[in-house]
Amino acid sequence: MNIEMRPLSQADLKQAAAIWNFIVEEANSFPGDQVLCEAEAGLMFAQQTATVCAFQDNEVVGLYILHPNNIGRCGHIANASFGVKPAYRGKGIGRQLVEDCLKRSQDKGFKGLQFNAVVSTNYPAITLYLKLGFKIIGTIKDGYRLKDNRYVDTLIFLKSW
Repeated sequence: MNIEMRPLSQADLKQAAAIWNFIVEEANSFPGDQVLCEAEAGLMFAQQTATVCAFQDNEVVGLYILHPNNIGRCGHIANASFGVKPAYRGKGIGRQLVEDCLKRSQDKGFKGLQFNAVVSTNYPAITLYLKLGFKIIGTIKDGYRLKDNRYVDTLIFLKSW
């Protein structure tokens, strides 16, 4: 699949917000529980160190946000969130997003990439992160509330360089 990665532009905002909101509504991976109107999504995306979209032709098929995991003296470790449009899942786009994010985070001077709350039932993400050399450094019991109000564990992943 021929995928192009490029920073979010205003022209991409509607498609990127739709992917973001779909994942929020799925309630099985993103911590947020509120969908964002286009203006709110634009503001949130603009506040990131980078917001990058994956394109097939002119269609946004995935995206990620990259930002510091913490502030000040802990700001050298990055954090990111990834999303792939449902019809394009399982086709390697997630891997391309994470690989691009790893490169951009290094280029921006980060010393590692940490995920604070990978939902333990998100097997595709867990499998991908392990294949790409991330390590599980912790588990938070009942750290995520699913759509049906059941709680499942979250995993903390880290890859340093």
